[in-house]
Amino acid sequence: PERGSGLVLLGTVHGDIHSIGKNLVRMCLEGTGFEVVDVGEDVKTERFVEAYREHRPDILGLSALLSSTMQRIPEVVEAVRAEDKAAVIMVGGAPVTQEFADQSGADGYAPNAFEAAKKARELLG
Repeated sequence: PERGSGLVLLGTVHGDIHSIGKNLVRMCLEGTGFEVVDVGEDVKTERFVEAYREHRPDILGLSALLSSTMQRIPEVVEAVRAEDKAAVIMVGGAPVTQEFADQSGADGYAPNAFEAAKKARELLG
């Protein structure tokens, strides 16, 4: 797909098998016209990089439900940015905060699925 067509690559970080929040975000994104590629749960950092390389999404969305697994978010952000410095990355999940998103180097954070869809639109201008 052309960059700018509204493609979001979505996944839950390694060690985390939770999918409900990510699936709600996917539904909200699709409901507002985004195309979503969902790489699933418990996704290793290398897999996020491969999927990013393959799909070249407009936005990469990272999800974590556990405070122990959310620590993987900065690692994924760094690895994907090594692939593409201009990558637009959003993060979310129960333990994730705006402060954590900022510290992780993410471009966007949303506290829930509806806000995530709004934030994604915002990030694409």
